[in-house]
Amino acid sequence: MVSLTLEEGLSHDVRERFSHDQMDVAFVRAVSMHDDKLIISPLLEEPMIVALPSVHAMASGRQTAIALKRLASDSFVLYGPPGTALYDETVVACRAAGFSPRIGQQAPRITSTLGLVAAGLGLTLVPESVQNVSIDGVVYRRLKGAPQPKAVLGLASRRGDPSAVVRQFLNHVKHAARLYQNSLRA
Repeated sequence: MVSLTLEEGLSHDVRERFSHDQMDVAFVRAVSMHDDKLIISPLLEEPMIVALPSVHAMASGRQTAIALKRLASDSFVLYGPPGTALYDETVVACRAAGFSPRIGQQAPRITSTLGLVAAGLGLTLVPESVQNVSIDGVVYRRLKGAPQPKAVLGLASRRGDPSAVVRQFLNHVKHAARLYQNSLRA
């Protein structure tokens, strides 16, 4: 019997679940999770965009893209603790733009991060696909100029897992990711 359960968790949660044989496969944002017992295959890479409170000065008007350095004085709401992929990518991008982000809030999930943005407690960088999540009070804008931070989606599995079902699932997901990437280039 094959069972599929979808759960959301941070990098350390995923590592813990793998170590206790509670998980066979995981989609992860942290493709550089350091664990010799896991294999992480990068699947997709997408640009990160900024999620702004709809009351933010740069959320209205014809402005469709914003230079990250223009957000230097804003408060940031970050997803996860330091050491998680989106948190670290945001900090690195801000530093590359010439500033250290003012971290106002941290949230345990992307949805709660967006809720804090909607409440006007700051802004955040999210993978571009997140803009498909429509939340009242949140406006998404592309970033222009350098840097252009990226969010990588990976597929984690236990090194040497003998399960044919797991191998078949991994192959299917990798194939689907290649087809999707190719469709974006066409």
